[in-house]
Amino acid sequence: MRILNWELFLEELVGDTEISNYQTYADGMEKSMDDKLFFVNNIDFDVIVDFGCANGIFLSRLQTMKPNVKIIGYDLDDVMLSKARVVLGEDALLTSSWDEVVNELSNYENPLLNLSSVIHEVYSYSHSSVIKKFWEKQVFGGNFKWITIRDMIPSSDIHKNELENFRQDVKRVRKRANKFYLNDFEKRWGPIDDNYRTFCHFLLKYRYVDNWEREVNENYLPVSLETVKTKIPSNYSIEYEQDFIVPFIKDKVGKDFGVKITHSTHVKMVLKNNNFKR
Repeated sequence: MRILNWELFLEELVGDTEISNYQTYADGMEKSMDDKLFFVNNIDFDVIVDFGCANGIFLSRLQTMKPNVKIIGYDLDDVMLSKARVVLGEDALLTSSWDEVVNELSNYENPLLNLSSVIHEVYSYSHSSVIKKFWEKQVFGGNFKWITIRDMIPSSDIHKNELENFRQDVKRVRKRANKFYLNDFEKRWGPIDDNYRTFCHFLLKYRYVDNWEREVNENYLPVSLETVKTKIPSNYSIEYEQDFIVPFIKDKVGKDFGVKITHSTHVKMVLKNNNFKR
């Protein structure tokens, strides 16, 4: 991993392991697409920046719902950006240059930054200094009136879910899980019976076998909800917050292993910059 300039932080954020199967990656991201649009009808915004826009499917859905909103997709992967251009057309700004994004924002009154399933990637592929600059310069640097977050961010009390059935659930997963992927995960992150966080980490990850070499090294749960809240400056207010378990994941884990995830693994938030001026 290279040391970054903050202006280019995500332009150099990608680790050494590339996505091996783009279609599988995109399909996995699309399964919860409707839920990722949770904010669309509740916020007045005239431009959206989708941070890590991938193949543009999210923005395409939003485009049909909000045809007058300017679409900006930011991603580092040229293959994904090419796919997004096909989906979104020439009216959308699709770029790997953060400076270009910021310059475009000056033309709008109610800009929104969407952070969907991207915070954990920033933590996975960045040094601590870059993470600090991500929050202070990019997310909370004053360029956005609205910030929406949807990601794997459990609260710090996730360990309290190590109840009597936890050990039994671990046994069920060990019995049914693919031994190669389970062993590979535990070599990287430790035994799944160490704590409930590690257990949930595997249950969130085991499906992504086509891009396993990349996915196994990502920390899906790098930061707690409480820690994220410490990053929010005082001039921002939390307008909406919901912790939850993705229904598809909950059902899939139940079907595959006969266990029930008992602690929220995800959060949705809407933040408002009360000092924003154009």
